[in-house]
Amino acid sequence: MTLQSVRSRRDRWSDWAVIALLVVALLLGWAVMAAARGQRATLADPDTGLTVEYPRDWLVQSGEGVAFRAVDSHSGAWPTAYEVHLSPIDASAPLTPALTMALNNASLTRARQSTAYRLLEILPGDDVDGQPTMEATYALVAEAEDPLSQRIPAVMLGLDVALARDGQAAVFSLVAPEDSFADAERSFRAFVRSAEIAPPASLP
Repeated sequence: MTLQSVRSRRDRWSDWAVIALLVVALLLGWAVMAAARGQRATLADPDTGLTVEYPRDWLVQSGEGVAFRAVDSHSGAWPTAYEVHLSPIDASAPLTPALTMALNNASLTRARQSTAYRLLEILPGDDVDGQPTMEATYALVAEAEDPLSQRIPAVMLGLDVALARDGQAAVFSLVAPEDSFADAERSFRAFVRSAEIAPPASLP
């Protein structure tokens, strides 16, 4: 065996060793990122009585009339977002009409604020903690407010889930890009199931 062939074999082993190390580093990085993204944070607001668990790396935002809002800053130019809106209802009134009205009110507000908004349907949803829900699905076009922005408008899909707790109607909202909506919906439904709604501290 020549010295050149020995060196060639050593070089090949060195190349494979470097590639293996890179693969391991990439896998470890992916695992760390996945673990971080899988962690949950809890927000408890005594003023509204709302407690929710949401992805720890999401950005929580405030907004007028919004009990909770968080966006996935890793989901691109048009991020996936969760919102929760609370409104009082007559606890003695029939539940389905009250929840349907809450969904319609959310739809009217969104139609005034969004481009090419379209309400698709309102239907009974799956029970949450043994309580009935109503759901609305919708679509809209996300556009940058700045006319000079380079961001291309995108079709977004949305889901509202309305349920009643302690004299309040809670509307949980998901909006996500069309191509990632199915995955986002699964996580969102877990978010809804994890929420707790107690009477606000401001009530006697």
